[in-house]
Amino acid sequence: MFNFAITSLGNLFFGLSLVVFISLWFIKREDILLQTLLLSSLGIIFYANDLITLFIGWEIMSWSSYLIISKKASLETSQKYIIFNLGAGFALLGAIVIIYSFVGSFLYSEIVFNEIPVSFRKPIYILLLITIFIKSAIMPFHYWVVDTYEESDNIFSAILSAIISKAGIFLFITLFIKIIGYKYLQTNLFDIVAWLGVITSIVATIKAISQDSMKRLLAYSSIAQVGYIVTVLAILNSSGLEAGLYHTIIHTFVKLLLFVNIASIIYITGKTKFSELGGLLYEYPTLFILLVIGIIGLAGMPPLAGFNSKFLIYTTLLEQKKALLLVAVMFSSATAFLYCYKLVYGIYLGQPTHSKESYQKLPNSYYIAQIIGALVLIVLAIFPSLVIEEFNTILISLGFKPTDFKSLFELNGRFASFNGGVIMSVFISIFVVILLIAYKLKNKTRKVKDRLDISYCGETPNPNINLHYGYGLGKELSRIGFIKMVLNNSTQKYWEQIKTITQDSSLLIKQFYNMSIQNIGLIIILFFTILLLRGVQ
Repeated sequence: MFNFAITSLGNLFFGLSLVVFISLWFIKREDILLQTLLLSSLGIIFYANDLITLFIGWEIMSWSSYLIISKKASLETSQKYIIFNLGAGFALLGAIVIIYSFVGSFLYSEIVFNEIPVSFRKPIYILLLITIFIKSAIMPFHYWVVDTYEESDNIFSAILSAIISKAGIFLFITLFIKIIGYKYLQTNLFDIVAWLGVITSIVATIKAISQDSMKRLLAYSSIAQVGYIVTVLAILNSSGLEAGLYHTIIHTFVKLLLFVNIASIIYITGKTKFSELGGLLYEYPTLFILLVIGIIGLAGMPPLAGFNSKFLIYTTLLEQKKALLLVAVMFSSATAFLYCYKLVYGIYLGQPTHSKESYQKLPNSYYIAQIIGALVLIVLAIFPSLVIEEFNTILISLGFKPTDFKSLFELNGRFASFNGGVIMSVFISIFVVILLIAYKLKNKTRKVKDRLDISYCGETPNPNINLHYGYGLGKELSRIGFIKMVLNNSTQKYWEQIKTITQDSSLLIKQFYNMSIQNIGLIIILFFTILLLRGVQ
């Protein structure tokens, strides 16, 4: 019944899953059976060799995640999660049925896509894209994600962001590139997919800036980062696939680090909002350093490894002469600096809002996952080509030419290359100099009396304006027309309308089932009478 095959692509994704699950297992061992089932379902998906096995793994993943989420989340959030993921499952099943009806096999190796009539290919693409968009939270199918990440268990949110969101990325590569074959996909549809990815990144980035909840900010950040991956995969060439795989690795470890860092803060303080926090740098300098490493990786800044994947994304778009896409991606990436700074300031800088006595001792287990994430970002920064040989194995298995590989220190694009060891050495030298200067100036600093008052920045706020960076950052951006439009508009009202229509339809069906047998019999007789009369005419 089940067909499995060990592949380089499956090893990469399942290896990432194992590292994340094991590192989080040290923190929290609740729901171990459900989490084992979830990890097993990911193994089924990543090593499946036929469409039915893939679908079974997909459903087990959705239901096991739902059972874990529903323990902490509200009923409405749990319902949103399962309804959207059921929709993804039905879309995947629909595509599988159409493929099988023409090909006559579920095995990957026996699917010959040119046997499917051209008129049925786009419906297959659309059904598969709906599945991928829902799981990867591409707009407008992201509606379930933010509430789910916020209300789930703090540690499980790291799994949702770091691993579960990548199931859609794996599906994209396996179905569109491996099974269907990229040569059949050179259509305008995938230009639209690329733009949907980058629009998702821009909108989610702007939404992230305005959040007061730490987990909601990271949820929108995850949506934005996965949007980059979808954009570059939709280019449908070897450099796009390499860039997408590299950013998948970076995003996995960045979100593992950041979500556990936020979980640590929530454990210590019991607070979940930036406006309730501040000044934790002095009590938890190690957590501060780990967060800074995470946000440098998230922002794609040198010298850490987030720069590597952004470099490949930019060079891929340049190579394909996608100038507008490149400008949009760079705009989103640059804007992300604002919410990255908000993470630093709102939690660790400024004046503390509560006394030392209210702090809880953080268990050492919370540091394990963060240190793993930080080490990966640092090691890949120094040796950016450490994963290129693995990527080349994947590229060859999918019918692409391998990319150039010169040394572990060099990462090569078509238009440029850089040496990670040199960049790291330069930045460390600059950092040491700045640190020495800051130490010399330490005694000349002065404390701000009111942590909510930043009027020294040249603007005099009225009493109703809260300009604390941890709370107010992003709100003043609503003065800009485009950003105001993004912040004031949401897909929520459209999904609420669909929800209302669905509920009304359910009530009608419910009333039908609650009818007496006599009334049901009369409706059936009336129905057949109408059919008979039409037949006589």
